[in-house]
Amino acid sequence: MLSLATIRQRWVSFIGTFTALCLGVTILCMTALVLASASPEAPKRYAGTEVLVQSPGADQSDGTFTENLPWSPESTDELVTELKSVPGVSAAVPDRSFYAQAVVAGHPVDDPGSELRGHPWASAALAPDRLTAGHAPRAADEVVLGTSLGLAPGASVTLLTAKGPAAYKVSGTVASDAFYLTEAVAAPLSGGVRVIGLVTEKGADAAAVASAAEKVVGEKGKVVSGSSLKDLEAKTAAKTRWIGMQILIAMAGLTAFVSIFVVASTFAFSIVQRRREFGLLRTIGATPRQIRRMMYGEALGVGVVAAATGLVLGSLLAPVLGSLLVDGGLEPAGFTVRMQALPLFGSFALGLLVALVGVWSASRRAARIAPLEALREAALEKRPMTRGRWIGAIGFTVFGLILVLVAAGSSSDEMINNALYAAMALIVGLTLFAPAVVPLVVKAVWWPLGRLRGATSMVARESSLTAVRRTASTAAPVLVTVGFAVLIAGMFQIKASGYALEETVRQDATSVVTPKGTPGLSDAAVSTVSGGASLLPTELYVGGSNHIGAMGVSEGAFEKAREKMTVKSGSLDGLRDEDTMVVRSSTAAWLGWTAGRTVPVTFEDGRTEKVRVVAEITDDSSTASVLLTRAAVRAHSPSALTQVVYASGSQRPEVSPALGAEALSASDYAARTDAEDDRLVQIFLVILIGMSLGYTCLAIANTLMMATADRAGDFAVLRLSGATRRQVLRVVAAESALSVGIGAGLGLGIALVTLLGIRSGLSSQLGTQVNLNLPWSTMLLTVGLCLALALVSSVLPARMALRRTGARSAA
Repeated sequence: MLSLATIRQRWVSFIGTFTALCLGVTILCMTALVLASASPEAPKRYAGTEVLVQSPGADQSDGTFTENLPWSPESTDELVTELKSVPGVSAAVPDRSFYAQAVVAGHPVDDPGSELRGHPWASAALAPDRLTAGHAPRAADEVVLGTSLGLAPGASVTLLTAKGPAAYKVSGTVASDAFYLTEAVAAPLSGGVRVIGLVTEKGADAAAVASAAEKVVGEKGKVVSGSSLKDLEAKTAAKTRWIGMQILIAMAGLTAFVSIFVVASTFAFSIVQRRREFGLLRTIGATPRQIRRMMYGEALGVGVVAAATGLVLGSLLAPVLGSLLVDGGLEPAGFTVRMQALPLFGSFALGLLVALVGVWSASRRAARIAPLEALREAALEKRPMTRGRWIGAIGFTVFGLILVLVAAGSSSDEMINNALYAAMALIVGLTLFAPAVVPLVVKAVWWPLGRLRGATSMVARESSLTAVRRTASTAAPVLVTVGFAVLIAGMFQIKASGYALEETVRQDATSVVTPKGTPGLSDAAVSTVSGGASLLPTELYVGGSNHIGAMGVSEGAFEKAREKMTVKSGSLDGLRDEDTMVVRSSTAAWLGWTAGRTVPVTFEDGRTEKVRVVAEITDDSSTASVLLTRAAVRAHSPSALTQVVYASGSQRPEVSPALGAEALSASDYAARTDAEDDRLVQIFLVILIGMSLGYTCLAIANTLMMATADRAGDFAVLRLSGATRRQVLRVVAAESALSVGIGAGLGLGIALVTLLGIRSGLSSQLGTQVNLNLPWSTMLLTVGLCLALALVSSVLPARMALRRTGARSAA
């Protein structure tokens, strides 16, 4: 009852806590619903197949989300024959896929991204894609395509593949967005087979078919059925979902931390303001346990209402967040948010837990207040740093520095989250250190101003030194705001400056041909650039499940790049034929390859060939582990697409829009590339910085409004002592500016230490010096916003308090 009465009486003091918890539960609910909905799903083209066989998986320890190892053509034929004999199986269909995109009115339409939509007609049985009109493709120039293109049987259409555009006649239509050609035409366009679908007979038991298929497959692959069909999700979709998950996890972690921080700082500050109140309760017989229960009751009362409100808001905004992630390329196309009970109940429970954790430290302090505090008038704090606070401050600071070292040694994928955890620990440590830092900073700031002996300067200085906890409490939200904003923005401004192969080629280019409306460039588009430099990506498989990223280098690209390569052994002149390759030193050491050695390598089509290592180069000579000739990659990877072609001539190449390409100047291409990278970065920055900034700005406003409103008596005494209203407001403004300065300085220190650790780690990983570019615009904007908000939140309440009669307020 006393807790509820306190909330009703002091409801203004709980606005900040309510808003922080409400926003926290809203964000937690949104992220939880999106995370729960972002589970792997089987591709739609397998929707009609209950049992499938998947090839062995590749090693994923490097975090590259590489597709499974392809079967060799011989293994594929052997498995298909054996699986056809399984009881209950009417057909075993090897799933072949290739890049295909329609060209309508001279322009490619419906960019498929990384999705391979081309298939032989036999694969239609796996969806199943049934004809809505026309007939299956019979001739080499016939195609079955989706009704969404608006083309009827008999119409003509241009189909763009990795080879280039070709004219086809529409023989039929289906309800999906796939393109189906004859087996004879589709097979040469397709890469290796990784999935074989088993079309079961009517009434067949899928579990029995799967069990029998496992005996046939053995160690050659994996039989998937039922709930395990999600394992068939394309690795590109899995990578997209994983990237989105990292942002959501960072959002959830940052939300929980900042929510606890805001709630804890609000309650901690309220203890300072309510010291006499708690002393009075102790005087009339309240036990320390009852004081703690009262504060837990206050937190629980506010938490229930805030969590319920946040739950409603989170449920409404979760689909919006899901759409933003899809639009930003952080979730696969077609992703939708599903309402589920567990994330909703979990978010509500976490909201209450955050409230209770936030009030834990404050309740312990309140319980230690002695009855004599009811008679205390002075605001002087004799021990702003207790023994427990010293221990916590040192512990969290040391732990944060250790996490900085851990972040520096992490992979680039894990570095962001580890850096955020390090910053969180350092923020807690320096916040606990703040009461010890405040007197030193105040004296250091006022020392050069010693000649200014005015009353305003003296009152502001002594007030800050007297109420150390108040100054520290108002500086803490600024510390969080500036620390996170600068850290997050700075992490994405750190750029590597190594001798990457792509960069060395780009530096000499006068114009560039890039995709327009397509996921990459076909061979026909590449051939329009005479003597152009291009790279064709592929994947190689060696030693079982190991895989290596490789590049097929055109003659023009290799001639330009080799001048900046450092050869450790062998000769670059040997990279001429399809059975030769150049290897980076780290890859050579890992696999035991040496120059002159011939080794077996499995390509994208599943064929294993013997390839000779003609040269070993240093790691900073190329970003690709292996360099092959472009002809070698095309021979084994029929659907690989070129991302860019560099031209060095004075004339810009003429490229037909039907090829899904456009020619740009080198400067325009660099600006567009930077803009695209910045777009993805900005999404991440806006989400994380906006969230932390909103939270901590709330804490700044709430803390200062509470502090200023509680000092009405102090202001009245100053007025009765002869101070003018302007002088009192100047004192308040000076104290607020000092608090912002202290918080900003500590926050910048945290961000700088963490960013230096990240730079050191990236420099070590990339083998080159990484530049540390501080985000000055973000820094100045954040500090300026905090200062403006602090002045408004302190000066305005003080001005309202000064309107009251001085003697009445003093009384």
